[in-house]
Amino acid sequence: MIQKENADDRKILVAFADDHTTVRKTVAAFLTGLGGIEVVVQAANGKELIDAIETLETKPDVAVLDINMPVMNGFETVQMLKERWENIKILVLTTFMDELYVCKMIRYGANGYLSKDCDPEEIKRALVAIKEQGMYYSDFFVEKMAVVVKDKKKEPRITERELQFMKHCISDLTYFQIASLMKTTQKSVEGYRDSLFRKLGVNSRVGLAVFAIKSGLVTIDTMALPIRH
Repeated sequence: MIQKENADDRKILVAFADDHTTVRKTVAAFLTGLGGIEVVVQAANGKELIDAIETLETKPDVAVLDINMPVMNGFETVQMLKERWENIKILVLTTFMDELYVCKMIRYGANGYLSKDCDPEEIKRALVAIKEQGMYYSDFFVEKMAVVVKDKKKEPRITERELQFMKHCISDLTYFQIASLMKTTQKSVEGYRDSLFRKLGVNSRVGLAVFAIKSGLVTIDTMALPIRH
């Protein structure tokens, strides 16, 4: 008797955009070889990715994309993907590992962020985690990220000013710019940051941003995103 395939057991469908042909083909072949993943789209830039997804009857589960691409870069692509297909998750695979880039991508709706220097098998782990749990950020940023506890009594007390600062963490603003918005000094802002690091057991701004979103303390207001030109 042929057993019907469980929806949860089916392959993860991936659309992949990277302007470096060798990287794109190598990663796609490797992921396919690992099993459980089917790369249904390969594109050289964001526009090609969007156009290809448009033609698919079954949309991919996850779009994997670089940031630095011609025609339509990663930031523009993430925004358009979220506008058209909110159910498609996004994994950024790039050489740009600056915290502000990561926070900007979190704000735009990316579900994961990896360095191209990572172990290729980590890409599969990220895809599985994103599909099943909705989010994946590598240990490069979130090594000590605390698990959000369900028992409210065990959650650390976060002050109003710390919460205000945390909301700015998902932007690409510098600490100086955040201080200006909060009408305080950069030293005070860094004090809020260090206090939250201790309370939440995180060690980076990205860790704060991910914690804030996963815990529901901060929601991404898509209406606040800048308009593309």
